[in-house]
Amino acid sequence: MGAPGDFAAAKMERMRERIARLEQLLVLNNIAVPPDEDGIAGYGAARDLAFPELDFSEPAPKDPEPVEARAAVEDFPHIVSSLTGLWGKDGFDQYLGRLIVDERGGRKGFNMDTMEELLLLGRIARQRKALFGMFAEPRRNEDTWQSVPEVMRRADASA
Repeated sequence: MGAPGDFAAAKMERMRERIARLEQLLVLNNIAVPPDEDGIAGYGAARDLAFPELDFSEPAPKDPEPVEARAAVEDFPHIVSSLTGLWGKDGFDQYLGRLIVDERGGRKGFNMDTMEELLLLGRIARQRKALFGMFAEPRRNEDTWQSVPEVMRRADASA
């Protein structure tokens, strides 16, 4: 059996080779290698050795996993039916208000998730009114600028 110094020297040499292999992989993958203690950048004498423990290749893209999403308000199909039927119509705000605030008394109320969804629907409905006017359906397949009188006046003047 060899002297303890021989074992330590062999272990140090193996470490230098492994470091050199790591540096080689870094350089091959365009990753800057910091300089060693002598100030010399790059990989050492073992530049042709492989380092099989590390894989710098891009992982294969995975297909997105399907997500089963279900709104909490869907637990109440009669309410969903009424909400979709009234969406954008005159009675929507009143119906939603009656759902959120119990006026009959003695009702259990909705769970927190359902209540949050109802409040969100109310905010969306208010934003929709602000964008499209009072209960107006958004215009489809129509040139938006034709509804602006100033634009039409300028278009007629330039023609």
